[in-house]
Amino acid sequence: MATLIHAHDRRWYVLLTVGIGTFLSSLNTSITNTVLPVMQQALHLTLSQSEWVVLIYLLVLTLFLLPVGRLSDVWGHRRIFLFGFALFTCAAVVSGLSRNYIYLSCGRALLALAGSMILSVGPALITSTFSSVQRGRVLGIQAIMTYIGLSLGPALGGWLTQLWGWPIIFFITVPFSLIGLVLGIWAIPRIVPEHQGRLDLKGFFFFIIGMTAVTLLLNSNAITQNRTLIIMFLLICFAISTWAFIQVERKKTEPMIDLGLFRIRNFRVGALGAALNYLCFFLTLFLLPFYFDHVLELSASATGAYLTITPLIMTVCAPIAGALSDRIGPRLLTTSGMIFSTLGLVLFGIMVKFSSEAGVHWALVIGLVLAGLGTGTFAAPNNSAILGAAPRPKQGVASGTLATFRYIGMMAGITIGGSLFDLLLGYFTDKDLGITSSFLESFSLVMWVGALFGVVGIICTLSMTKVTRR
Repeated sequence: MATLIHAHDRRWYVLLTVGIGTFLSSLNTSITNTVLPVMQQALHLTLSQSEWVVLIYLLVLTLFLLPVGRLSDVWGHRRIFLFGFALFTCAAVVSGLSRNYIYLSCGRALLALAGSMILSVGPALITSTFSSVQRGRVLGIQAIMTYIGLSLGPALGGWLTQLWGWPIIFFITVPFSLIGLVLGIWAIPRIVPEHQGRLDLKGFFFFIIGMTAVTLLLNSNAITQNRTLIIMFLLICFAISTWAFIQVERKKTEPMIDLGLFRIRNFRVGALGAALNYLCFFLTLFLLPFYFDHVLELSASATGAYLTITPLIMTVCAPIAGALSDRIGPRLLTTSGMIFSTLGLVLFGIMVKFSSEAGVHWALVIGLVLAGLGTGTFAAPNNSAILGAAPRPKQGVASGTLATFRYIGMMAGITIGGSLFDLLLGYFTDKDLGITSSFLESFSLVMWVGALFGVVGIICTLSMTKVTRR
């Protein structure tokens, strides 16, 4: 597969470098969501613009995750990975120095491009550095770094923002990315690819057009001028690019996404279930900070304290669920995870009817615990089911496809959480319900819609077959 030139005893430093990159990506996601209401007020953003501050990161990451991973097979994993750290440093500075919506969006897009380089290449570096008997353990350690970033982000972001303002959440990542860059230059082995292959440029082109078009369609409330013409154009672009992408991928010997994998039942329903689980999670993650800010009027640090509950629960239960899935199979655990996520959304949906402050507090705590149990119990068993169903020679493309579906789910959660909420808020405001009442009604309905998606996810997990490994 590859020739390693660096000394073998540096492999743990390689793991540390990859872990820093994983930590940075998850920290960037959780910390930005927490302080989004503060950024909205400071930069005078609309809700739609706030939505795109988060969405642009997920969109660019989703678009480039697979192509960059394939590019690293041609140009070398080390080169792409280190360039990702360098770009992340520059993008964090650009984002922190931004004083308007355009510059902030550009900075976030650059952060996502850097993140795609780090996240897509990191697992390949680990598997090419460590022996097969160590890979499970080190990949588990890498996953823990993800949850550490998610756990630290809300509390750290809220506290730092309250002291020094929102730009500090980007500047705080610069030392970590510089450490990762320097450590990577020293530790990461120079890997000479044996089989380079070709880039699927046609598939990449149609994938970008289709994903961008459907994302803009789902967020069409931001389009104010020539709305009908633009929406028709986007529909045509989406239809043509989707058809062309399927035709191109069917003919490729090394496609960007292997469509044949979707003939496998567990892969098909598992990938859809992953998208739905992350949809539920990110819908909650996007809207709750605005509830804390607009309804409860909490400080950024208090908001961060609440939002730390979910990733902490995920950190504890994810490795337990992964170990259990090896014994009892993934179907029971993935179904339980989707049920937890759905119940959390239902609780948030009825929470707005509570009259006592104590009742709201406990509903929030229990709902956040359920959200953490939902994703923490679901993720590892679902990964096991999907990768166990995929043929061994296609493990790499199966892993990349699964990651893409996860980010599609994240984008869908942000889109539903933002666009539908904005639409409902305008509707209830026009009915003279008052600002707070309109907010609560809109918030409740969006949570119920999220719960419906959760029910579909439960059906997907129940559709899995018991035999998942080949």
